[in-house]
Amino acid sequence: MSWSSDKYFAKAQLYWTRATAMERESQEFLLTVSFFCEFVIRGALVHGDAVLNAAAEEESLLFAAGLTPNRPPRTVDISIGLGRLTRLVPDLAEEDGKTVLALIVARNAELHGDSDEIHLVPNKEVLPRIYSFVVKAAAWAGQDILTLMGADDGAYAKRIAEAILNDRKRRVGDLIRIQKDRFFGLDRDEQKRLKEAGRPTFVSAVTKTGHHLRAERCPACAGDGILGGAPVGRSAPILREDGIFEEVRTSPDVFECKCCDLAIRGLDELLAAGFAHEFTTIDDKDVVEMFGVDVMEYVNVEDVVREYHDNAYGYQDE
Repeated sequence: MSWSSDKYFAKAQLYWTRATAMERESQEFLLTVSFFCEFVIRGALVHGDAVLNAAAEEESLLFAAGLTPNRPPRTVDISIGLGRLTRLVPDLAEEDGKTVLALIVARNAELHGDSDEIHLVPNKEVLPRIYSFVVKAAAWAGQDILTLMGADDGAYAKRIAEAILNDRKRRVGDLIRIQKDRFFGLDRDEQKRLKEAGRPTFVSAVTKTGHHLRAERCPACAGDGILGGAPVGRSAPILREDGIFEEVRTSPDVFECKCCDLAIRGLDELLAAGFAHEFTTIDDKDVVEMFGVDVMEYVNVEDVVREYHDNAYGYQDE
C-alpha cells in the first residue's frame, strides 16, 4: 500500500474516462464522478504532503511520514480532506468545495443507506462547479487537466472554470430586465403576435457547419428562443433495441429570441442568465459505417447477377 499523488491522479483519470463514456442522465454517471473527485482531492493532498491524507491517529501519521506502521494506516475522512485542500488552494471558491462535498455526501448515503440519493443530485447544477474545482485543484498539484480529463473534456472544463470566474450576473440581469420591460410594455395582442412570429419551427437541429441548435425558453419574454453551441464531446456507443446511439454534448455559446430581440453571447453570460452549461442530443449511428464493415464481403455478385437474369429473362408462362 502506498499514497502516491501520481497514482491517485492516474486513478482519477481512469474514473473520469469511465464516467464520460456514460449518458449524463444515468445514475452511474454522477456516482463515478464522485469517485473521480475523491481521487483528485487525495492526489492533491498527497502532492502537498502525505500527512495531509492521513487520519488523525498515530499509525496513519507514522505511515505518511515514511515509517512502517504496526497496523494498516487509514486515510482521512474525505470531508476533512476537502477542508484541508481548500485551505491549501486559495483559488478554490467556497461554492466549488460545497458542491463537491454535497456530491460525495450523497454518494456515501447511496452506498451505505437504502435511499436513492445520487438520483436526487441535480446533474446540470453540480457539474459546472465540479469542473471548476477539478481545474483549480489539478493546476495546484501540477497536473495537466488535458491529460487528467482528456483533450476535449479538459479544454471544456477550463472554459467552464473561466466562465464561472468571469461573473456576468449583473450585466446579464440588466439586459434581461430591459428586454422584459420593453416586451411586457406592449399590449397583449402584440405580445401574442410576436411570440407566434418568433417561435422556432424546430425542437432541435444541426446546421451544415455542425452547430447544434435547440428551442429554449427565453428568460425575458418566456417565449421560445434558439440556443446554439458547438459539440464538445460524445458518450461511448449506446446499444438499444432500436439501434446504436451516441449522446452528443454541446456547450452553448449563443441565445437569441426573435420575440423580444434578446441576444446573449458567450458561455459566461449564458451561465449568468441561468442556462445550463451544456445540452445533450442523441445521434443514431450507422452500424456499417461505425464498424467499417465492407458489405461486399457478404454479397455474392454471381448470385445477384444470376437472380437478376432469371427475373428478367427466365421462363415466362404465356
